[in-house]
Amino acid sequence: MRLEKLKISDLSIASSLIEKAFDDSVAPTLSKEGIATFKSGLTLESIKKRLSSGNLFIVCRSKSAIVGVGEIRDKNHLNLLFVEPSMQKVGIGRKIFYELLRSVKESEVTVNSSLNSIGAYKQFGFIESDVVGEVKGIKYQPMVYKVEPKT
Repeated sequence: MRLEKLKISDLSIASSLIEKAFDDSVAPTLSKEGIATFKSGLTLESIKKRLSSGNLFIVCRSKSAIVGVGEIRDKNHLNLLFVEPSMQKVGIGRKIFYELLRSVKESEVTVNSSLNSIGAYKQFGFIESDVVGEVKGIKYQPMVYKVEPKT
């Protein structure tokens, strides 16, 4: 497996993987409004715009297939982290997160975790930083990861 920056030519594949993983694990926990809100950020135009505005996207490839995608926005917010459902719980998400973390210059990384992903983020070292929130049908747990100072 190898990690690399997302290429424009892989936008469609990455978007499809995110949607598949979202449909498998997060969508069942959300309202119709929440699902529509989330999916509005998965369009090729939306991802391309975030990529061109400086958001960092990392993909994990197994052979030639993309099996995981992560995104950092605003220099320290983990916006997306999704892994092919059949390949979850083998460390792919962790590898992507730590690769994204290498680019973070801030003292912490934030994430608005889906409620069913809180345990996974705690395993990475995140802690809850506020009460559960909801915006446009998406329920989330704000969490923070303290970044070790780089020496």
